[in-house]
Amino acid sequence: MTTNTETTTKTKQVPDFYIFENAGEGQQGGKPLGAGVAHKKGKGVTLLINGKRYAAFPPKVKATAEATQGEGA
Repeated sequence: MTTNTETTTKTKQVPDFYIFENAGEGQQGGKPLGAGVAHKKGKGVTLLINGKRYAAFPPKVKATAEATQGEGA
């Protein structure tokens, strides 16, 4: 029996953002800490900082019970 094996190569993704440590007063630039990549779906961003992966999303709008009942009742 013979099997076909496919080799998948991952392409290196170019970051959308670079994360730097704030430079001190009068200094230019700062120490690079990580990178950020925008999500393919949605409005979130994946952040890679010092080898740890984080996800950031904008806040969701919550509808309150008072707003759905109306104000003049």
